[in-house]
Amino acid sequence: MARRAAHCPIIDDFKAACEKYHYSPAQILPHDSYLINLGHPVSEALEKSRDAFIDEMQRCEQLGLSLLNFHPGSHLQQIPEEECLARIAESINIALEKTQGVTAVIENTAGQGSNLGFRFEHLAAIIDGVEDKSRVGVCIDTCHAFAAGYDLRTTDECEKNIRRF
Repeated sequence: MARRAAHCPIIDDFKAACEKYHYSPAQILPHDSYLINLGHPVSEALEKSRDAFIDEMQRCEQLGLSLLNFHPGSHLQQIPEEECLARIAESINIALEKTQGVTAVIENTAGQGSNLGFRFEHLAAIIDGVEDKSRVGVCIDTCHAFAAGYDLRTTDECEKNIRRF
């Protein structure tokens, strides 16, 4: 995909608003498109998702943002979980090679359908496959974690699950 021009009035306005209201890049966590599937089992669709993800990462670069939050992906019941997790890690590696200064932040999912990322083990497998560990992070969505079966009703249970993570 073509890289957008670095100088654009709307980008300048965004950066000025961040400065005016004292928002640093670390305080802003945009979410990529929900249509992106970095583990897509079909090669053509996987390439489209990878291109769209790189575009999102480049958009963050242009806005001066350092983080991009995303859901890992789905096997669509067409490939094994392990293969899908490996595709997700490979997709992240490709995006990190083509961008600078933006951390890919993997958000856990609730476990609906064939989406992966609802188990902490999924997140660990993806991170294990990412080459530049300094540019990958995790966002724990507590509603998703609870829906996926992690008991978060008490401080003790939260601490137990965080230690498990």
